[in-house]
Amino acid sequence: MDHFGDRVVTFLKNAATNLEELQVQTALGKAELSDKFEDIKKDAKKSVQHLKSEVNAFVDDRKETYNHLKAKLEHLELQLALGKADTMDEIREQKKKLSHAIQDVKRVLAKD
Repeated sequence: MDHFGDRVVTFLKNAATNLEELQVQTALGKAELSDKFEDIKKDAKKSVQHLKSEVNAFVDDRKETYNHLKAKLEHLELQLALGKADTMDEIREQKKKLSHAIQDVKRVLAKD
């Protein structure tokens, strides 16, 4: 019986040692996982900052185009808001101005 009991005790001691080692490895794994997660977050933050910088540069480059387009659309609105054309000459003149305003808008849009 002692022989069998010794084997059980040895088995239990080995199992306890293996469990302790597993706990240590798990704790190390958690630390490594946490470190890896922080590395991923750091890389993602850099990527977001880079993308944000690119977006800001894109928007800054387009501000002039936007302002130009806005002015052309406001001019077109003004032409559309002109009073009623009663004579054929007034109709032709308004049509000409509207056509030019529309073409100006198209040109600005075609550049971008």
